[in-house]
Amino acid sequence: MTKDDLLRLLLAAADDLGCEFDHTEVARWPAGTVPLFETMGLLRASSGGLLAPCPSCDGGHVEPVVRSVTTDRTRFFITCPEDLRVEVTAEMCRGWEIHSNGLANSIADALELTSRPKAIVPDRLWRLGRIPWKGRTRAVILARRMRDTDASSIAAHIGAGGRAIVLVPHQQPDDRIWPEHVPAVVALSSIASVEDSRLAIDGVALMEAVYEAEAVAESRSLLPVDPEIKKQVVRQQVKAEIKGHLEDDVLVAAYLEHGSGDKAAEALTKQLGRTVSRDRVYRAVKRARAAGEFEVPEDSPSVARTVASQPRDRAKKVSKYRN
Repeated sequence: MTKDDLLRLLLAAADDLGCEFDHTEVARWPAGTVPLFETMGLLRASSGGLLAPCPSCDGGHVEPVVRSVTTDRTRFFITCPEDLRVEVTAEMCRGWEIHSNGLANSIADALELTSRPKAIVPDRLWRLGRIPWKGRTRAVILARRMRDTDASSIAAHIGAGGRAIVLVPHQQPDDRIWPEHVPAVVALSSIASVEDSRLAIDGVALMEAVYEAEAVAESRSLLPVDPEIKKQVVRQQVKAEIKGHLEDDVLVAAYLEHGSGDKAAEALTKQLGRTVSRDRVYRAVKRARAAGEFEVPEDSPSVARTVASQPRDRAKKVSKYRN
């Protein structure tokens, strides 16, 4: 088992509630790795009660430790179904757990962030800082245990904009937990390693993972992922829609004035200085009818007579759309 293998094991444990490593387990780790990960800030002594594996049984069952204090020393015992009472050493009573705040600090150091991590939800969510991104900056978030039943309430603290880069230790959350747009979520276990007794993050792999996550999110949406680009697209769509409505109004008004699509198209072509087809006029009229804006028979002479019989209204409409 290498240091990077152990790192992935610890990151997987960071997404698990109450995961601890006892003496039996860490005894199988390469020498020196426990103090190494303690120095890196990823491991710390367990804050729970003392537990120890049974040294007499092949199964190595783990039992609570009972202290026996005398005047000269402290002894430790566990109960055993076979041997009833078994003495264990102080070393065997030690346990280790993930130091989540230490993990947040290690990630901030690996990304060379100038600010210190700020816990938003204790032991679950941290704002690590901001990194440069395409001439701007993006917030980096650390979130753990995002597969728990309360993940949606944790995700709500990140916001609905979707521009933050969310780092998770190992497990990818369900997309349905996000309040609106799914942000770029990257698993640390896929981009982190141990280098020179420090946590290292592959910057290129991080960028590629973000691009890939956003490409997947964009493929599921009709709008771009980037909020700024999304705003521009929405503005363009709104302008196009407004322009389309205005053009429809002009086409329908010309149809009502001249009484047929052919005459309306001919008049608008002369008036606007560009070709307006008969089909375009008819499509605008069809949309207006579908919207229930008016009902007149197509190309009916009565239309022409009705409009012609109201010269004031006709002049008013023509002058309105000429301007």
